[in-house]
Amino acid sequence: MNQFVHVRLSEVNPAIAIITIDRAPRNAMTVECYEELLGALQETSQNDKILCVILTGAGDQSFVSGGDLSEHAQLDALSAQARTSLIRKVFETTRKHRAPVIAAVNGYALGGGLALMASCDIVVAADTAMFSLPEVHVGIMGGTKHLGRLVPEKIVRWMALTGNKVSADYFLKLGAVQEVVPLVDLIPTAIKIAQDICRHSPTAIRLMKETLNLTEHMPLDEGYHVECFATSILKSTPDGKEAVNAILEKRKPNFNHP
Repeated sequence: MNQFVHVRLSEVNPAIAIITIDRAPRNAMTVECYEELLGALQETSQNDKILCVILTGAGDQSFVSGGDLSEHAQLDALSAQARTSLIRKVFETTRKHRAPVIAAVNGYALGGGLALMASCDIVVAADTAMFSLPEVHVGIMGGTKHLGRLVPEKIVRWMALTGNKVSADYFLKLGAVQEVVPLVDLIPTAIKIAQDICRHSPTAIRLMKETLNLTEHMPLDEGYHVECFATSILKSTPDGKEAVNAILEKRKPNFNHP
């Protein structure tokens, strides 16, 4: 049984898994935490019954406040490489998860927490959430490429070079966050978005996620080419045919949800 990362199914919809990082007081990540998180992500990705994942932190202080600095102080070149390899695997598994992953940011998302959030598909944040890349303060590097998926390059450079924190409203204006809500409404808001996703065809959801990942850095023509191939695949499935028939027959589709 995990000590720091817990997985439960939503009472609203069992196709929605909620992964909670719980390492009081501020969810600072150790190697053990990252290993547990990786396991939770892999487990939910392999489960065909899960169509959407919500990733959040326990409490009202932090989503993830970065790495545990007491662990950083013990690292040498070799152990640092092993640790960062694990962290990269966590971020990659989040981004390539078969189901869409919604980050529900309940507090500080700093350093590795910001990179983890950026690896998710959709972000909602509490109005008390704060974001930063404090690596310049603590003698490490990282997070800038992940932040670059969310905000313009000059904002990345300013945040990386100053280590300054920004608010959820600031990120909302930049389009990095989908919604900003009171903390009490954070998980219900994330579940509502997950419900909007889960009402669609499971096949279409997974193909759309895969296509988005494949085409993110492609030029226009190549990216659209991949989308056309994905359309051909979807058209050959029962869900693809049902989606079209439901529109033509002016009824709700009846997809084969797990």
